[in-house]
Amino acid sequence: MKPAPILLIVTPTLGDSPYLDQTVDAVRAQRLNIRHVLAAPAARVSALQDRYPHARVVPDAGRAGGIYGALNAALEQVPSGWDWFTYINDDDVLLPGFTTAATRHFLSSDQALVTYGDVELIDEDDRGLGRITVAPDPRWIPALLQQGISPLMQQGTLFHHDCVARLRAFDLRYRLCADLDFWLRACAAGERFRYFALPVAQFRLRRGQLSGDTRLTDREQTEIVQRLFPARLPGWQRQATRLRYRLHNLPRYLERFRARGFRTSYQMLQQATG
Repeated sequence: MKPAPILLIVTPTLGDSPYLDQTVDAVRAQRLNIRHVLAAPAARVSALQDRYPHARVVPDAGRAGGIYGALNAALEQVPSGWDWFTYINDDDVLLPGFTTAATRHFLSSDQALVTYGDVELIDEDDRGLGRITVAPDPRWIPALLQQGISPLMQQGTLFHHDCVARLRAFDLRYRLCADLDFWLRACAAGERFRYFALPVAQFRLRRGQLSGDTRLTDREQTEIVQRLFPARLPGWQRQATRLRYRLHNLPRYLERFRARGFRTSYQMLQQATG
C-alpha cells in the first residue's frame, strides 16, 4: 500500500499573535500526515518549542526577511522528508475542507502539482465576512491577473515538493506579494493547477496587518504580472474571462453585500486594517 503523503506546513510567527494557538490547533486537527514547522525569531525558538512540543520550531531569517524570509528559512532547514508544502499565517486557520480536498487529490489520478480551494474571510472576533472570489478554472488565471484581479488566495494552497524545488524560494524583493510571485511563477512555467470547491482555510482581517497596504500590493502585483505574462492577451479573451469570473462569483458578491455593503475585497481590507 502506498504510504500517505507527508505535508510540510509552515507558520511564520513572531510568537505573540493572540491567534497562534488557534492556528496551531487547526493544523493539528487535520486528518493528514503533517510536519508542522514554526519559523520564529531566534530568541523565541526555545519558548515556542516548549509551548508546542509536537511541532518543530526553527529560527527565521531575522526581521529584515519578514514573512517570506521566514518561509525560506524553514524550507532551507527542512528541505526533504515531505511531499507537499503549504504555509498558514499565525492568525489564519485551516478548515476541515483542507483535509477533504487534499485526500481527494491524493487518491485521484490527477497529476496537478498545485491545488487550491475556497477561502473564507473572518474578522478579529471570528465572525464570517463571506468568501473570497475565486477562479474555478485555472486557465482563467493569466487573463484575470492582466486585469488586476487576483483569482485565488494562498491559504490552503498545496505545492508538490518537485514544484517547490523548481521554484526554489520566495522572492524577497516583494514585501507583500512574494506568495503571488511564487505560485504565478509555477503557473507561467506550465505547472498544472487544480481547484476544489471546498472551504479550505480562513483569512483573518485585522488591524495593523501588512496586507492592508493595498497601494503597495497593487504595485507589486502589477510588476509581477507584467514580468511573468508580458504578452497581453486579446481584449475579447480578457473581457469574456472576466464575465465568466463575475458570473461564477455572483453568490459571493451577494454574500459580501449582506455582510459589508458594496465593497471590493481591497476596500474591506483597507477598512478592517486602517
